[in-house]
Amino acid sequence: MLVAGGIAWSGAPTLGARPAKPAAATLTLGGASRPASDASGAPVPLIERGGLPTRLVIPAAGIDTVVSEVGVVLEDGKPVWETAWRSAGHHLDSALPGQAGNMVISGHVSVADRSNVAVFRTLDAVGAGDVIEVYSGDSIYRYAVKTVSIAPPSAVRFLRSSQSATVTLITCTRDLKNRLVVVGTLI
Repeated sequence: MLVAGGIAWSGAPTLGARPAKPAAATLTLGGASRPASDASGAPVPLIERGGLPTRLVIPAAGIDTVVSEVGVVLEDGKPVWETAWRSAGHHLDSALPGQAGNMVISGHVSVADRSNVAVFRTLDAVGAGDVIEVYSGDSIYRYAVKTVSIAPPSAVRFLRSSQSATVTLITCTRDLKNRLVVVGTLI
């Protein structure tokens, strides 16, 4: 079971608010962007960005779940990542769908409370080359799985940002001792 205390990532990246979205582009329905202009009226370069993730689909693993926002909470005076109940959890300080950077999404592999849902119960069925679909409203961002690995709970390198648009899915291994980490890059 992946619980907040179970992913108390010591040494986690700096916590804080998501950087302000640049005013250099405007977003229209369907995710299409068009150039904007600065105060002088000169065109500025187009910056692609997504909205909040709302749904996660991984056909190879039979996963189709909603996505909620999760952040850091204090548990016994220590900061720990919370996990979403009945959904996958998008880490608030990670990238948005389609953005350069690392979008981190976590979920439960098993649950002791029947009111919860083990949304990543079958994540271990995913392999290199499989597709991860992240929805943001009506827009779909597809990522190709590059790596599937097992890491100790203290491995925080998977939370770090990247230069390219990536998605990192994190859950516990079935024995609940380590983390199953799936990393994909935007197609």
